[in-house]
Amino acid sequence: MKQRAALRHPSQFRKLLRLTDSPLPHAGFESWQEEAFKSLDPSWRRLAGQTARGGFRRAYLERPRGHSKTTDTAIQLAWILQCSPLRVEGLAAAADLEQGLLIRQAVERIARLNPSLCAELEFRQHWVANRRTGSRLSIISSDVQSSWGLLPDFVICDELSHWEKPDLWYSLISSAAKKPECLLLVLTNAGVGQGWQWDVREAARKSPRWYFSSLEGSRAPWISAEWLEEQRQLLPLEVYDRLWNNRWQSSAGGFLSLAEAEACRDEALREQEEGLPGLCYIAAIDYAEKHDYTVGVVLHRAGERLIVDRMDVVCPAADAPVPVRWVEEWIERISRHFPGTRFVVDEYQLLGTLQKYAGRVPLTRFAFLGGAGNHALAVNLRKLILQRELAWYPGCGQLPEQGGRDDLETELASVMLKQSATGRVRIDHVRDRRHHDDRVFCLGAAALEATRETDGQDWLEIQEPESDGGFGWW
Repeated sequence: MKQRAALRHPSQFRKLLRLTDSPLPHAGFESWQEEAFKSLDPSWRRLAGQTARGGFRRAYLERPRGHSKTTDTAIQLAWILQCSPLRVEGLAAAADLEQGLLIRQAVERIARLNPSLCAELEFRQHWVANRRTGSRLSIISSDVQSSWGLLPDFVICDELSHWEKPDLWYSLISSAAKKPECLLLVLTNAGVGQGWQWDVREAARKSPRWYFSSLEGSRAPWISAEWLEEQRQLLPLEVYDRLWNNRWQSSAGGFLSLAEAEACRDEALREQEEGLPGLCYIAAIDYAEKHDYTVGVVLHRAGERLIVDRMDVVCPAADAPVPVRWVEEWIERISRHFPGTRFVVDEYQLLGTLQKYAGRVPLTRFAFLGGAGNHALAVNLRKLILQRELAWYPGCGQLPEQGGRDDLETELASVMLKQSATGRVRIDHVRDRRHHDDRVFCLGAAALEATRETDGQDWLEIQEPESDGGFGWW
């Protein structure tokens, strides 16, 4: 009887769901979750061929990170895909495929925990389908051409504030308008600035046809005060405020102030030409042939601090790109003068050089372009600087002045933190010839390797808090 009721109504389906490995159904949802569910239940029921009054066919849910946007949506998707006797087609769209696949993974987790309720669902890399009815959820990203001309029954736009261009949004909102009962749901965290994403938000907020909900501040009981305090210490104020308080920001979060960077300058230190016996050195290289700086940095640990021994910077000229030979000569020189140095090199650069020196010097390949690697680099470097656990000599990374100061400290103060939809952050800079981030990246890679060697840190990757029942609320 209960199973038949769950097939008939989404609220009954939710009452029977297990969301953890506990054998008992979920204890219940927060009031703001229930309100959102009830506002959409009638529209999901109509898609399943039922008669239902009221509800909204458009919804904009803006919540802080960790407030179950993805899980709540996955619950609704599991119901419509499993329980609708009619064949329905839906899309889940995100800025990138990694974010989009989080929804599919959340539906799959629900199906695994509730095999009797979701018996007919099957999962492939980019879709979920019902074996019997043919109902299907497809995952798409910013490949706009693939979304034009589609006629979906429902559309999920995940983390809209992180979509860089509006083209995908334009195609999906126009596709949703082609079917009278099409349900469109926007899930997002607060964004930056007042661009097209802000215009979408405000249009939804002001329209009586949209269900609009925005939670300010942490409302989830599964997120502890200790967790939030740790995040506040690790992230710049603007990033923390947007991520965990769900407040729109006027600009992306600055990485550090100039004063914070200058506080790590130790006047007693000097650039070193040779290493000392018994010390373990880490060297990192960031190579750029034509447009950016090529940087090599050497550092070592001294008690509680990491000490920068030297930072070499090469600026390419318009008619004189930096040759790969410079990198190889630098590796050989550092190997001679700083014996036993471990080198950290971008795994996507200089493959020939990596092969040449593999086995000759200790090498670690760092995924500079990887989201997890960049997040760990940024969070670790900022923490080391704010806690004065990193020090360098006066003039570190200095280039000849060309109308202004240009060294490590000014570069640290000029870069910003950008967030991905998954909550990871990365260091970035203004895209012009006057701004760079190469010294910061190179120093960050060396410092991260040194931190991992000594501390074995695993907090550097972004994690979600868990509910009391142990379920990750994505």
